[in-house]
Amino acid sequence: MEIFVARQPILTKTEEVIGYELLYRNSHNNDFTKIDGDVATIELLLNSFIGIGNKKISNGKKLFINFTRNLLIKRVPRLFSPEKIIIEILEDVEGDAEIIDAISEFKQLGYTIALDDFFLKDINKSLVTYADIIKVDFGQTSYAQRKIIQNIAQFNNITLLAEKVETRDEFNRALMEGYALFQGYFFSKPVILSTQDVPFYTNNYLGLLNELHSPEPSIDKLTAIIECDLSLSYKILKIVNTMDYFTRIKITSIKQAILTLGINELINLIAIISLSKQKDSSSVSNELLLRSLTRAKLCEALGEKLYGNTKKSECFMLGMFSLLDVILKQPLEKTLEVLPLSDDIKYALLGYQSPYNLLLDLIVAIEMADWSKLKLIAPIVAPKNLSKHYEDAILWATKINSNLDNEYDSEKAISK
Repeated sequence: MEIFVARQPILTKTEEVIGYELLYRNSHNNDFTKIDGDVATIELLLNSFIGIGNKKISNGKKLFINFTRNLLIKRVPRLFSPEKIIIEILEDVEGDAEIIDAISEFKQLGYTIALDDFFLKDINKSLVTYADIIKVDFGQTSYAQRKIIQNIAQFNNITLLAEKVETRDEFNRALMEGYALFQGYFFSKPVILSTQDVPFYTNNYLGLLNELHSPEPSIDKLTAIIECDLSLSYKILKIVNTMDYFTRIKITSIKQAILTLGINELINLIAIISLSKQKDSSSVSNELLLRSLTRAKLCEALGEKLYGNTKKSECFMLGMFSLLDVILKQPLEKTLEVLPLSDDIKYALLGYQSPYNLLLDLIVAIEMADWSKLKLIAPIVAPKNLSKHYEDAILWATKINSNLDNEYDSEKAISK
């Protein structure tokens, strides 16, 4: 599954980049596809912060993100730190009591508020008091209209941002009119960033949120749920890998990843995903999910026998991520770069010398029913026991898969 985000720089008068506006895209075509505003923003948030990753997409700068009325009232911006984002309020959002209540809350929490495509109207007059930045479409406003906005900004100590600046002449005029920030094709067309991501399959995010919001969330329960979800496991590891101290941490289990990420960050992650409610139900992704779960459970069982009880969780992760290159359609070297896995796991998956080489050879031979090879590489475990472990792993994975399908069908029926 390939995901896309476009970003356009926002610059000062000396052309220093101070941030980027993130723009929804669903292909390499650099244009906006008509789509529901809520859906576009949620997809944008998922693709940016979870798919591509905040560090790569922001380069340490703030990100300007459009939020619809519905998402503002739901307080979705609060899922992201005020140090990371600037809330853009769309031009069609009315400044009624509900919106003012939400925006005043954002201001108290330290968020920067920008009014997008602004022109003074009765419906947005009440928003001016809360604005830090006013964005003006330089191609669609007259000098007289801009003069009114300039007076409003000056009176309220608001920074002016000229957007859709396409020529040197427009840039110079904006400078003369008192604009401090600039955005447009004159500086840069939106640049599309893309990456491969593991498709969503499960819909058990509500159960996760319920556990996360309980008085004392159980790490073991959270681990059990997340371990059954390849997509979520992958995303958690990617986010851990973007933390400032990730180079000192090598993850050997999903439980360790949860503890490293922290409950609050996990709540934010699940909340964003649950808003999207995506599902890739293709037979290919379904089969790969089933194989990944089967391998994980089989590795856990055999790993305990080969390496002891303390290595069970690490062996589970080895099996879970052993098909990532097939799922993401990327070389494993590139896929593993974004995951803070232990060297033993990475080396085994890449085919280098590792204590887990034997385990990977075992599961591949079992899948291929290569019993002659199994007799040579697994004298510790009798063939009939290997067969029993494989059957148990398939039954476990099939049950998990079936339960997830039932959950999805139930949610779909309820939504209708």
